[in-house]
Amino acid sequence: MSGNSKKRFGVSVPYHVAEKLDNLAGLFHCDRSTIVSNALNEYIHENLHEDREHKCRGVIVVYSRSPLPSSIISRYSSVITSYSVHRMGDGFIIVIIVEGSSKLISELRRLVSSGSRIQRYLPLDDLNMLSQ
Repeated sequence: MSGNSKKRFGVSVPYHVAEKLDNLAGLFHCDRSTIVSNALNEYIHENLHEDREHKCRGVIVVYSRSPLPSSIISRYSSVITSYSVHRMGDGFIIVIIVEGSSKLISELRRLVSSGSRIQRYLPLDDLNMLSQ
């Protein structure tokens, strides 16, 4: 199949999500499919790299009520290359630069997301490289 071919499938979402999607489509002057496709691409890029063990690098951003315990930083020091904490409002923004075992990075992500309000991962590796 060509990279430009499309596959149609149905997705059910809560009504309030559909309304927000319609509002966003109007704001950006595009259709819902474009927004959903872009969002799925981001989600896949953030998560599919965990499919198999490899050397990985990226940035974990966390918004939490408290900084990470030093025991977590110590336990994952083999993959954490940089760590910073910034106070904001009633919480903390934590930025963790990681490089190394994708398995360890995935463990760290799961651990920090369990105690956080928001957790995002930005892999800095190209997914196309991983599929080869």
